[in-house]
Amino acid sequence: MSTRIELLAKNRKFQICLAIVLAIVAFGIIGPFFTRDPLEYAGGIYEPPSSEFLLGTDMAGRDVFAQLCVGVRDSLFVGVIAGSLALGIAILMGGVLSYKKGMIDEGANLVTNIFLVLPVLVILIVIAALLEGRSLITVGILIALFSWPWMARNIRSQILSLRERKFVDLARISGKSDFTIVTKEILPNMLAYVFLLFIMATGWAVVTESSISMIGLGPTTGFTLGNMLRLAIEWGALGRGAWWYFMPPGLVIVLFTGTLIILTSVIDDVLNPKVRTE
Repeated sequence: MSTRIELLAKNRKFQICLAIVLAIVAFGIIGPFFTRDPLEYAGGIYEPPSSEFLLGTDMAGRDVFAQLCVGVRDSLFVGVIAGSLALGIAILMGGVLSYKKGMIDEGANLVTNIFLVLPVLVILIVIAALLEGRSLITVGILIALFSWPWMARNIRSQILSLRERKFVDLARISGKSDFTIVTKEILPNMLAYVFLLFIMATGWAVVTESSISMIGLGPTTGFTLGNMLRLAIEWGALGRGAWWYFMPPGLVIVLFTGTLIILTSVIDDVLNPKVRTE
């Protein structure tokens, strides 16, 4: 594994993608501390970028750069909440329960298959419409509840392969419980793969949040990238030629999610433990 990590660290594509992702994350975490209140009426309507307003102002004279900083932070927060919770559910449904086989595994697999065929975006839109107040955490939880099935299927296939290995047989003979075997024997051999699933789930959550926010059903608190795009559309930023209002949030979403896809591909190529064959 140490050799693989060294190869990964030397991979130029990995270095570039990691630098971009870390830069966006740092921008969202540190940026809000050095900008004005994104809701402060600080300038004129749709002022173009200048030394005072790096990305100009919006339809109410608010600093777009300040909004972008907070938007990145809040979108990442939703993504991490959704990715973490979805991964936890996937490990339970596709890992712990599938290891037991029998009726328990068949039941968990049936539930997973049902969730896989549900129209996720439509359901999220309906649920969000029924909720008057939607915090960042609430939206993250809603996204997680419908984004775990594909991860559970992937984890299940890996678990069913690893459970036949000799080190698992030894743990079983020693009297360890199924939960202990899965969490302390099998999952540590899948850390790289599980990490990839978390990255992909986080990126998917950011895109999903942006999608429902653009139609006015995202968080009612906070200021996500999706909310920025919604306001830009509602107030005709494109028609007014205010590119500095709608382009930055869109570019950040595309750059962040696109880079995550490339990053996961590179990590998988280098660190894939090939659990099915080794």
